[in-house]
Amino acid sequence: MLHSFNRLQYRALKLFLRPCDYKIIKQAIHNVGLNDIPKVTATDIKKLIRQKGLAVQDGYTSFTTKCTICSGNEKSSENKVYINKTTGYFTCPKCNIHGDWNILERIIKKVKMEASIKDYIQKIQQDNQEFEKDWQNILDKTTSLSKTTEKEALEIFRLFEFPYHPEACKVLSDVRISMEHNILYFPLKNASDKVIGYRKIEAGREEEAENHGHHTAGLFWCKAHKVGHNAQAVLVPSVHDVLHLAAHKIPGSLVWLNNCNLPPVVLPTLEGYQKLCLWGDWDNMRAVAEKLGEERCRFVRPTDGLVTASETAAANLSLKALVSEAKPAAHRSITTFSALRDDVYAELTNIDKVRGVKWRRFPALTRLLGGHRRGELTVLTGPTGCGKTTLCAEMSLDLAQQGVNTLWGSFEIRNSRLARTMLQQFAGVPLEHNLHDFHKYADDFQKLPIYYLAFHGQQPIKVVMEAVEHARYMHDIAHVVVDNVQFMLGVAEDRDGDRYLRQDAVVAAFRTFATARHCHVTLVMHPRKERESEDLSTSSIFGSAKASQEADNVLIIQDKRLTAVRGKKYLQVAKNRYSGDLGIVPLDFEKDSLSYQSKKKKTKQDDPDKLLDQCFEEYSIEDQDASDPTVKKNMQSAKLRNNKENATSYLSDILNSNRTR
Repeated sequence: MLHSFNRLQYRALKLFLRPCDYKIIKQAIHNVGLNDIPKVTATDIKKLIRQKGLAVQDGYTSFTTKCTICSGNEKSSENKVYINKTTGYFTCPKCNIHGDWNILERIIKKVKMEASIKDYIQKIQQDNQEFEKDWQNILDKTTSLSKTTEKEALEIFRLFEFPYHPEACKVLSDVRISMEHNILYFPLKNASDKVIGYRKIEAGREEEAENHGHHTAGLFWCKAHKVGHNAQAVLVPSVHDVLHLAAHKIPGSLVWLNNCNLPPVVLPTLEGYQKLCLWGDWDNMRAVAEKLGEERCRFVRPTDGLVTASETAAANLSLKALVSEAKPAAHRSITTFSALRDDVYAELTNIDKVRGVKWRRFPALTRLLGGHRRGELTVLTGPTGCGKTTLCAEMSLDLAQQGVNTLWGSFEIRNSRLARTMLQQFAGVPLEHNLHDFHKYADDFQKLPIYYLAFHGQQPIKVVMEAVEHARYMHDIAHVVVDNVQFMLGVAEDRDGDRYLRQDAVVAAFRTFATARHCHVTLVMHPRKERESEDLSTSSIFGSAKASQEADNVLIIQDKRLTAVRGKKYLQVAKNRYSGDLGIVPLDFEKDSLSYQSKKKKTKQDDPDKLLDQCFEEYSIEDQDASDPTVKKNMQSAKLRNNKENATSYLSDILNSNRTR
């Protein structure tokens, strides 16, 4: 059950926070609403551009035409504007002007530019100038890695745990190093090879990289090795992979795709490549290939459980051979086993990854389900007030902390209340008693890839699916949570049979979405009204049997606290299509942290008196066998000689601990 602030706690929070903080907290929630969904199609974009007499080029992910903002009367091939086919978002690599389609549409249609558009362009130009000053300041205070000596370079690579080879500094020649040799600056470039952002990495804090500038539209890549710039690019998730590929002289540009994240605004940077080779976790790279255009993407299949280029290089395998043997990212028509053979072998040799992302807070659930896998549908049910939303929030929070991009569709409670619950689970302490640490917890929580649908109450399934599809494309969503299906449908005046049909349509829509988009969907559903003494089962889910039939996993919260003296609450795995393992997971709720995670067993502290007795007994100079005086004397001298110092130190520590109690 969700816990909200009471009136006194709310007043305390209101007094503590400044008025401007309310706006900050509200903006910190990553909402995805109806206004974010583009209302334009690729046909509309192409038609408008041609009506204005502008030539348009159809690319893999974008339309390319002349930039009317920075070109003027100039005739240059560099004055190009890229328009995303799906969202209509435009960007010009030369002047770095970017924005939504409605802005570009007004620029193209109007002969004279509007004042609001001028202000918008001036604001972006000011931001670009400020970034250029910032980057120039970094260039003045740092040096290139290529200018360091071999000894200095070796120490730097050891400090950052990068693989070193003689040509490594040349590969990272664009990277800047601070004078103290503890901070690296990776420039992020756009399609015109212009630096528009940078990624700052500090030694010892590699996981907390800072991004600056218009970083979402740029990528870090190394120059191709004796190959045309637009011939081939190899996309990898880490710098370590880039260095290993460079050491093996892989032909093509080596692109660092940070954690396999690919915002749509960065797609123009890769638009010119005719062939893209993806090397990383297939679950993440599959979404990348879909955005980039599957017809030009190739995928390096895992070999003997070796997923990344770094793991393959450590096994002394040929990276060049694997890149040359990369297979198409998707099969258009699979009719024989030979087309599936590589995929089956990859699953068998990479079984741990196939099981999915493991829950850290719920190890017992991981043992039963194996993990959280893409492309599956999970149904969570339980009696009213048993804590379905709270449990589902913590399960999704656990995955988000491991990098699983999550979209929450909360139709029953407000997003702010849901976010407050997840924030307290994240902090692990009651927020109302730790208001002085609120901003610290909120700043860390805001970095998690969690997004919320800005809906509340009954919504048509078509509108919801449009928002979900848009969020998946924009934010690389891997997990969608719907809480709950019955509340989303609402209580209409339709007959019961019609309501069941509408619920079946919702389940079918999310089932299709999970399979087609390779995304995990969790549906929270209410059960039918059963007797309190009876256990819930898969047939207890409200509606027809379609939900339990379509689901890959069925999780049921069984609450026996009100029907038995020593009744417990536990999570039952009633269906597991992956491995078939069924069982229960005990749930012990901790109110302070709103958490169900398993408690750590406390080790009993040893009694000091008992330890003291054992110490005296261990280091006693009396021997139990006193029949032989010579043996007794030798044993006494040996014990005294070997254990005198240890005994004194041990007794002193115990006596001091007793004295401080």
